[in-house]
Amino acid sequence: MLNLFIICLKTVRDFMGMKLLLVLTVAVWLYLLKCEKNKTLRVIFVYAPLMTMLFFVCPLGYKIYELSRLDTDTYYRILWTVPCAMVTVYGMVRLIGEKAKTRIIGAVICILLIALCGDYVYDSPLLYKSENSYAIPGDTITVVDALREYDDHPIITALFPNVLTLYVRQYDSMIRMPYGREVFDLRKDYTHPVYEVFELPEVINMKKLLDTTREFEVQYIVFYAGQKTDITPEEAGLKYIDKKGNYTIYQDPEIAELIKEWEKYYPG
Repeated sequence: MLNLFIICLKTVRDFMGMKLLLVLTVAVWLYLLKCEKNKTLRVIFVYAPLMTMLFFVCPLGYKIYELSRLDTDTYYRILWTVPCAMVTVYGMVRLIGEKAKTRIIGAVICILLIALCGDYVYDSPLLYKSENSYAIPGDTITVVDALREYDDHPIITALFPNVLTLYVRQYDSMIRMPYGREVFDLRKDYTHPVYEVFELPEVINMKKLLDTTREFEVQYIVFYAGQKTDITPEEAGLKYIDKKGNYTIYQDPEIAELIKEWEKYYPG
């Protein structure tokens, strides 16, 4: 139980960052705990956040979540229901609204506090000007459209390089992948057999790659121009489909034949 409690506390730390905004929220929550008299508002802004946090850090809550057959990797999503922003803003508005003469000055101070306690998100290297209405890299759309042009089956399984993996299912949710964004979470030790043979080696061993992808019935493999292989994909038995910019698309004939066999018994 102690280990579960520590895991929950670490999750809170990783999710909320333990930064000044969290301190500000806690300070405002304490103010509301003392001063808010409206019973309905106390439930929303005082009791509900408290009960959610207690449930989250309680090992029993974790076990209930686990026994519900929910993926424990998503346990942190319970924290989404804690209305930190609402608590902070409502508490500040209530505080500065008590005296009409100081409302403007109070509002300015509150805005400055929120700004100074937060981060300037627009300097993140993950943010850049959108290339299209989907707000995802244009290469993702080009490669996925090429796959769809070749294969019109509703659901296909494909392996993409890191730079595309995060965005493919934002554009086409019917494309399955052996792994997704979970392998990029640096807070966890999670990895995946396909990721280990496709992304980690400087030179990809094609035999190991195909042995692994076939276990996960991967129909298509997309290589990035910078990826090196010990033998060419064609020599390994893959079928060349198309090249779009820096990405080359191949089909695994063995899995393609397996899919055809399935369709004899499970049409559509």
